[in-house]
Amino acid sequence: MYKMIFGAKRKPGMTMAEFKAYWLGPHADKARKVPGIHRYVINHLAELGGSGRELPYDGFAESWFLTADDMRRSGRSEELKLVLADEVNLFDLSTRWSVIVEENVMIDGGEPVGYGDRA
Repeated sequence: MYKMIFGAKRKPGMTMAEFKAYWLGPHADKARKVPGIHRYVINHLAELGGSGRELPYDGFAESWFLTADDMRRSGRSEELKLVLADEVNLFDLSTRWSVIVEENVMIDGGEPVGYGDRA
């Protein structure tokens, strides 16, 4: 399993509520159409401490791909171009980063998994 993990801060002037609504709505609607994505997860920062302090990032996303070829085809798609063009409506692009990783599951559903096993 391959994943592209992405992080960014919301664009200046956008509230956290607006950020979440746009990412989960119009932006996610575009992302759902990108071919080759096996799973797409949006992660927003959890406000557990109640400090209200501003952090460097407001959210992270994971796009999961079954194969490296699926990821490559996805990266060349017209649908992905629409997603990337829409990022100006959502993110402070100066904070945007992404990394491609190969997943190794160590715990699945609370149960430990042997090294290299795929769940």
